Amino acid sequence: MRRISYALGMLGSVLVAGAAFAVPRADEPSGLPALPSPAPLTAGVLPASAADPATPVDVDLLLRRYDAEEKAIAQELERIDGLLVELEQRTVARGRIYYKKVRAGLLPAGGGFDELVDHAAAVERARLALSRDLEQQTLMQKRRGELGDRLTQLKAGRAPLEVHRQAMQRAKTALRQADERRVAFDRAFESSTSAPDYVAIYGADVRPSDGDGAAGFAAMMGKLPLPLSGRAEVRKIEKQGVVGPALELKAMPGANARTVAPGRVVFADRYDDERITVIVDHGDKYFSVYGNLKRAEVTVGESLDVGAVVGPVASLPREGTVLWFELRRGGQTIEPGRWFGL
Repeated sequence: MRRISYALGMLGSVLVAGAAFAVPRADEPSGLPALPSPAPLTAGVLPASAADPATPVDVDLLLRRYDAEEKAIAQELERIDGLLVELEQRTVARGRIYYKKVRAGLLPAGGGFDELVDHAAAVERARLALSRDLEQQTLMQKRRGELGDRLTQLKAGRAPLEVHRQAMQRAKTALRQADERRVAFDRAFESSTSAPDYVAIYGADVRPSDGDGAAGFAAMMGKLPLPLSGRAEVRKIEKQGVVGPALELKAMPGANARTVAPGRVVFADRYDDERITVIVDHGDKYFSVYGNLKRAEVTVGESLDVGAVVGPVASLPREGTVLWFELRRGGQTIEPGRWFGL
């Protein structure tokens, strides 16, 4: 009995020593890579400008930072997933070894005291290795959850930036288109054909005696029909950004703007506070301009007769249904009243 008690006491001492100095042996699974320490999780604190980026450059910079961090997180998640698979495999293998060694109990005692001590130390090493793997697995799963939460935060932060960038792009496109329209508007007055050889087709509101379009636009001085049919209130105005007088014609709702002489459409687009404007070239550098239309019912390059509808007149909140009309020689506005006998 004394010998057995002595052996068991020694066995307990060996188990304690095994816990302190245990190292893997050849009978444990091998070939699996060591698990590296996880990379530190980024704080995710973006600069103050992220809340309200001032320029497209700021937005692009912030989005690139989001992209870089999302890419890094995706790579780490992929690495963790691979490590978790390896951990699972290693845990199963070590668990089986530990179970077999524990189940063997004191059977190795038949080989002598030294063999019993070796067996006890191997059991303790297997237990410690299994514990380390389980602990590592828990840490990796926790790390994976942290990365998933950060990825969700990044996606939530990216959404308003994407909306902001799209809004800036739309605004940039709108400004570019407005500049292109201004250039096209100015260019429309740079060239003009000779007096057109048109045969005027007069509507009910245009008298044949008002002039012959084939005689040239200059011959229509004092005889031009108004660009609106029906009753209209006419007054001269000075339009902002335009040197020279223009006419403001207040008409009945639903009125259409009509050409004052034969000509060719050289501009039909939004212009001047996003309102539709049509310019008609009458030859010899004479142009008529019809502003504040709901839409253009003519296209650039289209030839029009006198009295042709260019588009319905739009309504303004205060002024009502108002057509803005100009006559130009080249790019210069000319006095329109005398052309209508006003």
